[in-house]
Amino acid sequence: MKAYQEKYVENLKRIMSLSGAPEEIPEDIGRFMQERRKRNAEIAAIAEENTELLRRNLMPVLDDIVSASEEETAQLEDFAAHLLQGAKYLDLLLNYMIRNALVAYARKHEDRNMLIRQLYHTGMALYYMQQIISHADRNDYRWKMSMLFGEAASCIKKYDEIRDADTRGYIHRAMANLALSYSWTIPEEADRKIRAIRRSFQVLTDPRYHEKTPELPWDLYLYKSHQERTTAMQLLRLGEADSLIVREVMESAEFVWKKQLENSRKKGVRPSLRWMLEYDIAQYHCGILDLFQLLNRMERAYMDREENDFSMNGIWNHIYLPAFYAVYMTDDPSMVRKKKKVLLFMYGKMVDYVQRTPNNQLNGTLIDSLLQSFKSFIEYPDGIQARDFLLDLVVCRDPDVYVYLNLTANISRMIMEEALERIPEELAGMPGREDIPRAGAEELLGFTYECGMLHDIGTFLFSSLVTLSARSRLQEEEKMYTCHVYAGEQILSRFQSTKKYMPAALGHHRWYDGEGGYPEEYHREEDPCRQVTDVVAIASFLAGLLDSRFNDEKAEHSLKEALARVEQGAGTRFSPAFAALLPKMEEKLEAYLERGAAEAYEKAFQMLRGDRGKLS
Repeated sequence: MKAYQEKYVENLKRIMSLSGAPEEIPEDIGRFMQERRKRNAEIAAIAEENTELLRRNLMPVLDDIVSASEEETAQLEDFAAHLLQGAKYLDLLLNYMIRNALVAYARKHEDRNMLIRQLYHTGMALYYMQQIISHADRNDYRWKMSMLFGEAASCIKKYDEIRDADTRGYIHRAMANLALSYSWTIPEEADRKIRAIRRSFQVLTDPRYHEKTPELPWDLYLYKSHQERTTAMQLLRLGEADSLIVREVMESAEFVWKKQLENSRKKGVRPSLRWMLEYDIAQYHCGILDLFQLLNRMERAYMDREENDFSMNGIWNHIYLPAFYAVYMTDDPSMVRKKKKVLLFMYGKMVDYVQRTPNNQLNGTLIDSLLQSFKSFIEYPDGIQARDFLLDLVVCRDPDVYVYLNLTANISRMIMEEALERIPEELAGMPGREDIPRAGAEELLGFTYECGMLHDIGTFLFSSLVTLSARSRLQEEEKMYTCHVYAGEQILSRFQSTKKYMPAALGHHRWYDGEGGYPEEYHREEDPCRQVTDVVAIASFLAGLLDSRFNDEKAEHSLKEALARVEQGAGTRFSPAFAALLPKMEEKLEAYLERGAAEAYEKAFQMLRGDRGKLS
């Protein structure tokens, strides 16, 4: 790598270190906040340096990539590899930009080996980008993935002309990964996915290719392909699989599980719970196990878990297994009643596990797994409610985001209090709407506060685009980030206790006049809680400006500056009626902000210590 590239990677690692949760839950909140301000200032300075490094050194090369030297392209490949190492990426979007440019270079210079390699790596970058936006049920990158992997895979026709073993390996990997471009939930794509998997298996099991390139890791390729084929379990779950697919899934699930057992015996460790579950579920769909037997196997596996295992396998045991259990309970409605105590026990243990997870251990992975498991969450009247699950179990795992949401919630409540006193006519029609609480002011204020706390729940699935940005955000990142409102809407739409917060989650970035912001799908006039959404939009904007980690400028603004920005947007971006209240509230807001962040941190850390109240 060039010197600037090495410096950039070093800066990325430094920012990740500075952005992480504290090693220990702090006792002195004031000191913690002082240190945090210093960290934020350092992050902002590094991000500015990184932006300049790229502007001065990288962008001119990418703009004229076809004129780059072989040495420069080799350095760019090395740089890109350091930015994305598997799914653990330091800078995913920059990796994609570089790989995409190298594809253009390889085409221009007719370097087939390089082209195949870069087609594969660019496809993988898009795959990880697709993984992020898939939380919002978006498929923006699948078509390009299929083109890239498909082009590389098509070079199987010229296999004998290509003498380089590594390039041949990329052809096989692209053939296998072509299946990643298609979704099981879209019928026409599911058919393409099946065909891609079958074609890859046909080549991987053909002894002629093994003879031509014996140095390739054929066993690993086959193992990964079997893992991918087990994902067709989704078709079995939907009842849309024919007998051949059922047989193939069973074959792959058994193959992977046997390999897991074999490897675990060699290493003297437990086999992965994930693949044991896949094998048991495959047997259920094939009729080998009935539902009662499947649930009993899950219960035994759950009781065999290690309480203090905070690895990925531990997360599967404590969080994903209860999620699968809840999914398959619903195959027989009577099981939802019969197994109620078992599931509530699992949920209670999940709370305990999250509370005990070391504060900096797999934080992003833990939050992601909680939100994924939430998709199958079952609400019982006397059990954990989905609303409390989100507020007290997920949100507190990132103290910085919790504080931002808490500030938004409290400022929202304060604006609504002022509105009730000064402009009650603006709230006409709100009490008595079935979408929000029916009682008077206190319930409206409580509802407004909760909307503030949950309006940005979708950002937890886009955290790498929010808090770990180590440079100016790219246009593609801006586009990806907008998907967080759809993710938030979907999360909240699943349960009776959270549906009422959906409009605030979807609409808080859409402008009051409907002419700007996002998403276009939000229409203020159709929102029964539009006044609350208006208030949350203002409060969220204010809270973001006051914290450098949550605004585009990566700078901390004073309250006066933030209020002036709201005033500028009154009537266009923000409700003029609610924006007009803020100058009258400046002193009150100033007094709250002097203590508000410290109180929010204290509350977050109390929950992380287990002093939770609602869920314990």
